[in-house]
Amino acid sequence: MTTGRWRQPAALRAIAALAVIGLTVGGCATLLGEPAPPPSADEIAAVSAELTELPSSEVAEHQVASVVEQIVAAASALEPTLRWRQTEDRAIGPCYGPYAHTGGRRVVLPRYRTEGSLPAAAWPGFQETARALAVSVGATDMLPGGSSSPDRHVTFQGGDGARWDSDIELSIFADARSMTITAVVGCRLSAEQ
Repeated sequence: MTTGRWRQPAALRAIAALAVIGLTVGGCATLLGEPAPPPSADEIAAVSAELTELPSSEVAEHQVASVVEQIVAAASALEPTLRWRQTEDRAIGPCYGPYAHTGGRRVVLPRYRTEGSLPAAAWPGFQETARALAVSVGATDMLPGGSSSPDRHVTFQGGDGARWDSDIELSIFADARSMTITAVVGCRLSAEQ
């Protein structure tokens, strides 16, 4: 009876190993396989029509930059010792998925960073203020990251185009030593086009 008992786990291990190999090879085949087919003309037309209904890239960038500045001011009102500075340069990049075929662009705004942070007790109220400001530019979905002290972060993004990173996204990261605010204006058409 001891022999049967030892064979069964060995057989199960062999089956499990074969399953892992099969899944791994299948996953690699997907990663190394052919690229996804290009979007159809109908998909491109639909996202192009969507973008024409949105504010231009320049207008959206101005709106989001203003909201980031208001979030910075809200944090500073709660903790006056914070000294914010912009880090990294503004960057313009391509759109993704079907949006890549629209002539639109994404804009990454400079980061705001400060040494020091908000007290843990101030975080819930600050997060609600940031949420209300983010909603004003269409970042209506809140993706709470973590709120365990001392590390806290939250991301606000729009629901449309989020699958392709083509919508507005605002993120706030805080720990005991610093805070950082990042913002991306998703795919929009430039007024200069």
